[in-house]
Amino acid sequence: MVQTQSGRAVRAALFDCDGLLVSTENYYTLAQEEIFARRGQEFTTEHKKRVLGHSIPESGELMAEMLSRPGDGRAIADELLARMEELVSEPADPLPGVSALIDFCEGRVAKAVVSNAPRSLVDATLRSAGLTGRMDEVIAVEDAPRPKPFPDLYLRGAAALGVEPNECIAFEDSPTGVRAAHAAGIRVVGVPSHGGTDIGADWHVRSLNSLAARALLIGLFTSDPDGPAM
Repeated sequence: MVQTQSGRAVRAALFDCDGLLVSTENYYTLAQEEIFARRGQEFTTEHKKRVLGHSIPESGELMAEMLSRPGDGRAIADELLARMEELVSEPADPLPGVSALIDFCEGRVAKAVVSNAPRSLVDATLRSAGLTGRMDEVIAVEDAPRPKPFPDLYLRGAAALGVEPNECIAFEDSPTGVRAAHAAGIRVVGVPSHGGTDIGADWHVRSLNSLAARALLIGLFTSDPDGPAM
């Protein structure tokens, strides 16, 4: 079993939600493109990089800045949330490797979702992908004073599971989430959702369904080098 930086064994897995468990990041992109289009502008790849991983209120403020509409951040955030609630109401599939990873964690480590999204959206996303009840805890943006990239949500997740932050491994798809986990003293498996291969994580895998991911996870969560099938 791989130990955390403190030398402690891994006792918990903390998962981001959007773009990591469920392919909802494309929903965010669609909603953001629509918001820009209604204001006569194009939502570009550079815009996406700036908002990726941020909470909806922060995304609203960033988008208002990009659109040169100071003071419109709250209205844009409300618009974004309303559109996302529509989009995630449809059934969706977990991303490849997610269901097997959750099964693999059962009986080995505690599990929590730690999301920068509001609870209404997190619950709807998990429900749409059939993941409701698969985690021991679900932490949403309302559950801590500050969103990612601050450490508060990850600290709340570790506390909810009754473990120390340095006994956790986080799974993230964005640099914002990685910074939050690192700020909490948690090492990170990065699974980039939007271009590039390096988001600043301790380990990077292309997909949770890849052979590299399987080998890494067996090393993290079991002392058996062969491990059970994932």
